[in-house]
Amino acid sequence: MRYLSWGSGIAVALLVVVGPLFDRVVFPESEPRPESIPEVGHVFHSDSEGFTQRILQREQGLIWSELTMDPHAPGPPAHVHTTFPERFRVERGTVSVLLGDEVVHLHAGEEYLVEPGVPHRPFNETDQEAVVMGPLTPEYALPERFGVFLSQAYGFFGAAPENGRPPRALLQMSRWSPAYDSWLAGPPVAVQRAAFWVVGPVARLLGFRSYYPEYAPARVARGGLSAAARTPAARRSAP
Repeated sequence: MRYLSWGSGIAVALLVVVGPLFDRVVFPESEPRPESIPEVGHVFHSDSEGFTQRILQREQGLIWSELTMDPHAPGPPAHVHTTFPERFRVERGTVSVLLGDEVVHLHAGEEYLVEPGVPHRPFNETDQEAVVMGPLTPEYALPERFGVFLSQAYGFFGAAPENGRPPRALLQMSRWSPAYDSWLAGPPVAVQRAAFWVVGPVARLLGFRSYYPEYAPARVARGGLSAAARTPAARRSAP
């Protein structure tokens, strides 16, 4: 029995200390390749969410995007960011944002600021397409790395149905959440950090990564951009 206890202790130490040490310090993952970082004109679509993201501007580590929601688009699972806000400004249609048990409905010209740490889920309840797009000013920007996450998530979850279900979805999130600050709405982020600290190295051994070159955003034709996207100077000065 004593040897069993020692064996269990060693196994726990390997999972909690040695695994993360090798994963994050000795053999850390490489940074995303340049082609994995969204550029102006890149577009990526999620069939499961019904969302299409089109990059309008990129500078100084920030990106601005145009989000198009299909009719009745369910959107992503409820999630939370701890280091940056998300501002939803509706350009066309009606957008719903789930905030806990409350749903906020935004119409064209209206906007809502989701502060860091607030769980949220944007979606489209209507029969009409909806577009979210703000002026190209700092308060409407998102971190560049979040753009990397979006293209990666859309590609991974769209590649196979089982990727969107446990255990593969949770194993993948153990790599993405710490890298891109996109966490599940529950359990608390502190609990997820602790769990992913242990699970993340195991997921890497199983072949899961923080980014995959095959899910880099695809470049769209310049003519495919919206009229607003083709006139960034005008949008910079928009109210």
